[in-house]
Amino acid sequence: MKLGTKVVAFALSGAALSLAYVEEAKACGGCLAPQSENTQVTSHRMILSISPEATTLWDQITYSGEPSEFAWVLPVVGLADVELSSDALFEMLDQTTTVQVFSPQLNCPPSFCGGATGAGGGGFSSPDAAGEGGVTVIAQETVGPYETVQLSASEPNALRNWLDSNGYNIPEDIDPVIDAYVEEGFSFLALKLVPGEGIDKMRPVRVSTAGASAELPLRMVAAGTGRVTPITLWILGEGRYEPTNFTSFEITSPELIWNWDTQSSNYKQLRSAGFDAAGGSSWLVEAAEPLSAYWIRDSLVNLAQYQPLESGYADADGEGAVEAAQADVDALFSTIPEGSTWISRIYGELSRTALATDLELGASMNQTTVDRFLQANRAVGTAPTCPPPPPGCEDFTGASTGTVGGGSGTGTVGDSFGRPGGSGSDVKPGSCAISGQAEGPLTLAAASAIAALSLVRRRRNRG
Repeated sequence: MKLGTKVVAFALSGAALSLAYVEEAKACGGCLAPQSENTQVTSHRMILSISPEATTLWDQITYSGEPSEFAWVLPVVGLADVELSSDALFEMLDQTTTVQVFSPQLNCPPSFCGGATGAGGGGFSSPDAAGEGGVTVIAQETVGPYETVQLSASEPNALRNWLDSNGYNIPEDIDPVIDAYVEEGFSFLALKLVPGEGIDKMRPVRVSTAGASAELPLRMVAAGTGRVTPITLWILGEGRYEPTNFTSFEITSPELIWNWDTQSSNYKQLRSAGFDAAGGSSWLVEAAEPLSAYWIRDSLVNLAQYQPLESGYADADGEGAVEAAQADVDALFSTIPEGSTWISRIYGELSRTALATDLELGASMNQTTVDRFLQANRAVGTAPTCPPPPPGCEDFTGASTGTVGGGSGTGTVGDSFGRPGGSGSDVKPGSCAISGQAEGPLTLAAASAIAALSLVRRRRNRG
């Protein structure tokens, strides 16, 4: 893995820049709301693509409140390239890396005589982005519904004065943070919603800077947040990434307990316990694995081609969706050598104290995958019972009676990945596997992508 000079591009909570409109939880780029309004950041979802040539950031923030106007501010080094993006990219990566917990399986006698082997599927639960007053304007343009200004401040309080003069309320605890970034030599990218545009017109933005950056200035994220801020971060680069200045932990199969009665696991409880043990300053490594660019590229581009408006990439006239989707994919993958891309997914529920320290990322010493498919080996509650054998087949069942991790039932613990005791070639003759129900429906974006791919295949077959 190669990392170049540190270059940071990250979103300061500005006043409610929405990256995707949702009726109750609206996505945004930050929260520096006007003095008279009450807006609070409730979570972040971020994507960071890192290579020696460039660093690209996508940030999606959900917030509460109904701000009439807002600004989104990012500390950057050098000139930043700003373009529009879509929530579909976040949904695609979310579906690609979501943790799935599978229930134990029970080995049951077949429903017919003859000793043939059958296997049942595994259920799962899915645990659940030259100036005035010491400010120099470097560049200014309109990007979609946003007015963007890139600023350079020559004195510590210059950016604060600029924001104040534009009617935005800066929390007292953020004042020294802004001053510190100015003293460290950062410039700033500020985006404001174009007057007359409404919340439903808001679009995600993609920000790219030259060079490699493995640091996110979390000090700025504290603006507009509450006591705890959930953050999901996907990192794409050459190999597995992880936090280097924060503690991190994983949840493994031996820790999991499946509840047959609720059809769920204790994954969320284990996650909360890990965060509590670190005082809200630790990250859960949810997944890390090699990633093929082809599936992401084909899914997004096909979605944009056949469902341009639904994809979130089209303009008001439904045009330009394919080009915008292709540009998003290029920013995600093009500077990373083909065939060497990894995706790492980490999640934190950070306290305000933790947000006082910028997040530093680095190559993991352990360049192995972090499995997101987890099998619970223990269970509680009442396990499903095996159906009785057909009349006359009682002597051919080969079934054993027992319990499963404290739960009652007939059969033995299985494994839904084909390992001993589970389905597949390792199942003993005369047995079949049954398991709990599945949870976690597909999101609309993922379902749309699948539908688009199916449409492409049908058209190709007709041709």
